[in-house]
Amino acid sequence: MFHRLGSFVSRYYLWVLLGWLLAGLAVALFAPAWDDVTRDGDFAYLPEQMTSVRGEKLLEAAFPDIRSKSAIVLVLSRPDGPLRPADYTIADDLVARFEAKQDTESPIVGVMSHRTPVVGEKLRSAVTESGQGLLIVLQLSSEFMAIGNMPLMEEILKTVEDIRGGADFPAGLQLGVSGSAAIGADMRIATVESIRNTELTTIVLVILILLVVYRAPGLVLVPLVAIATSVIVATGVVASLAGLSAHFDAGYMIFKETRIFVVVLLFGAGVDFCLFLIARFKEELERGLVPADAISHALGQVGHAVVGSAFTTVVGLGLMAFAAFGKFKNSGPTIALCLFVALVSSLTLAPALLRAIGPIVFWPFGVQRRGSPASNGSVPLDEGDLSSAPFRWLWERLSRQILARPGLILVGSVILLAPVVYHGWDVQVTYDFLSELPPNRPSVQGTELLRQHFSPGETSPVTILAYREEGGLENSKAGRERTQKVIDELYALTYRDSQGNEVQPITSVRSWVEPLGQRARGGGFWNSIEKSVIRNRTRDTYLAQGEEFAGKVTRLDVVFQYDPFSLESIRLLNHVQSQLEALSRRPESSWHGAYFYYLGTTAGIRDLREVTSADRTLIQQLVSIGVLAVLIVLLRRPWVCLYLIFSVLVGYFFTMGTTELVFSWLYGSSYHGLDWKVPVFLFVILIAVGQDYNIFLATRVFEEQRRRGIDEGMRVALIRTGGIITSCGVIMAGTFISMTTGTLRAMVELGFALAFGVLLDTFVIRTILVPAFLIIWDRFWMRRRLARQPAEQPVGHGRLPLSGAYARGREGAELMGGAGSRAQR
Repeated sequence: MFHRLGSFVSRYYLWVLLGWLLAGLAVALFAPAWDDVTRDGDFAYLPEQMTSVRGEKLLEAAFPDIRSKSAIVLVLSRPDGPLRPADYTIADDLVARFEAKQDTESPIVGVMSHRTPVVGEKLRSAVTESGQGLLIVLQLSSEFMAIGNMPLMEEILKTVEDIRGGADFPAGLQLGVSGSAAIGADMRIATVESIRNTELTTIVLVILILLVVYRAPGLVLVPLVAIATSVIVATGVVASLAGLSAHFDAGYMIFKETRIFVVVLLFGAGVDFCLFLIARFKEELERGLVPADAISHALGQVGHAVVGSAFTTVVGLGLMAFAAFGKFKNSGPTIALCLFVALVSSLTLAPALLRAIGPIVFWPFGVQRRGSPASNGSVPLDEGDLSSAPFRWLWERLSRQILARPGLILVGSVILLAPVVYHGWDVQVTYDFLSELPPNRPSVQGTELLRQHFSPGETSPVTILAYREEGGLENSKAGRERTQKVIDELYALTYRDSQGNEVQPITSVRSWVEPLGQRARGGGFWNSIEKSVIRNRTRDTYLAQGEEFAGKVTRLDVVFQYDPFSLESIRLLNHVQSQLEALSRRPESSWHGAYFYYLGTTAGIRDLREVTSADRTLIQQLVSIGVLAVLIVLLRRPWVCLYLIFSVLVGYFFTMGTTELVFSWLYGSSYHGLDWKVPVFLFVILIAVGQDYNIFLATRVFEEQRRRGIDEGMRVALIRTGGIITSCGVIMAGTFISMTTGTLRAMVELGFALAFGVLLDTFVIRTILVPAFLIIWDRFWMRRRLARQPAEQPVGHGRLPLSGAYARGREGAELMGGAGSRAQR
């Protein structure tokens, strides 16, 4: 098949080049821009059965006039004492500016400040040793990580800077920006910066590495042109699919940060595919073939290995479609489709470019021909001359060591790797979005300013919706008493934190009964606020107004003392939920049979943690099985394929352990775990991509062993593939390390982990663990075969049969030669 494809490309290479040129022009002219169809956010893509998603739907139905889903908080702070009149003037100016935007296309749907009746008292702190602070809350209709928040955040920051720079800005007043939407917008801005930095760094690193390793401009030009074209075509194709899907509501989506993985993986894996082809093309030229025949031969020899290598990654990423989390579900297949386009480019555009350029691609070193073609155009394979193999002396020495002591080397390597593998088996991950950002980000600095005067939970309280099918939650004495019962339960709740300390973790519970979150003190307090509040703002905020849910739903805003993004807040929310569920199960309780729904940042983070943890387990199982299936179809040696999977699993856990050790040391006390996206994408990419080099090595080993015997075939295969695989591994690691130029911790951690994992696979797993096992396995089956059929082996002639599994192929069951005296013994 690949010989025919090679012949076609070699003969019609000009048409192939024209076809790719037209494809690039078509997507440039007709495909929508990537940023026009990409989506973002996290909570919006949680499964519908998650608690926070159901809570959001109930909130929309029961409180149709409340459209706030996130908030940006402006923090005014005077550290040297109480706020002054001039400070309040600045606050009034800010309120006026942003209230004017509520009727525009801005996502701002409400502004709460010290001027807001009743609630405004909670937005001004008491005077303490840290001075006094004041909050202005901009309520947004968008989710906290929505792309639409980015222009608003930039506008707010510009406004803040203008006010700070004004001549009437009070001396000593501090002004910052915080809130869940501010943190989300900063993350989106950092993502855009990461994409830009990663793309530029990837291209520069690939060019530099290719020049350093090969020192031939042509070997830079061919892969770069082929893969850059595939990136343009692939991103245009998926953007078009996303646009069509949005039009027909088909459910397919692409996300902004997915482009980082597309660029990095296509340049990493795609360049590798091209270099595998170029290396074999050079071998065929050295044997004396003319360029047209060399292209056909080269593609015929490495095509199945390249396709097999690509399909392990394509299948691995494609299986992410079975995930429940929308971003995993769509991002995996998107990257897989783009990689498939890169594969097609490597099998068509790259050989067409080689055919057009010819041997000059290896200038200035050229090609040393060692053979001359026969009358039929074929050239016998040179059995002994390996002098052109890069770093031959290194791979010669390494191969002899592995052949001499495969068992000792294998066992010793596993023992050395085992401690870190064990450590990487269960690495802690974090969902703390704030910790992802560098300390110089405005939202990080604003949050630190806020914490000087307010509880961290003030930035994003947990909203609890209490639902009673039979009603009884209306504005009445019975409804008030019933609501008060839940409030009392929450205030009385005790909690043992992760340090083992028993605390009262809830600082405030806001409701229609106690809108300030302060405990009511007798009827006097109630009567004083009933007319002014219950009939107006508080009733609309905390008592359901939707016709279907009037009198059946009430809202409680619960402020935790912990950061809403922290694991401690998630643990506390679980504790609160268990207590309220226990309340609803008590037959004597007025809340018997009631349901409680939880939403807000902490509830969303909790659901995100739950669904992505389940997805991680599912994806790891499916990807392992899927990649194993591809290996078995390609290599047809089940036990060898199982070992190849085992070897990359060892590499994955060793990489996880190493990454955790490195970043826990690097971040110190601010380290709370690796970002939650790291284990998923690292596993899928490392398990799938890690098999590329194993497949390329294994197929070459089997090819050489059919000609030369077990030991000699392994030696020649290691020498022939060592340089090219190592070069490819360095290039792949270089593309991944470019991710560390971004500003998000998640990208930095994942870039480091992927680069380290690829280098580990290149220099340890593929170089040592896999060859050592294959030698042990071959000799084991050889002894069994000789024991069963001793007459087959003409001992003394240096010829040994391969095992039955290896004997299948072009040579059938014929005896192979050159195994070496050590194997004979």
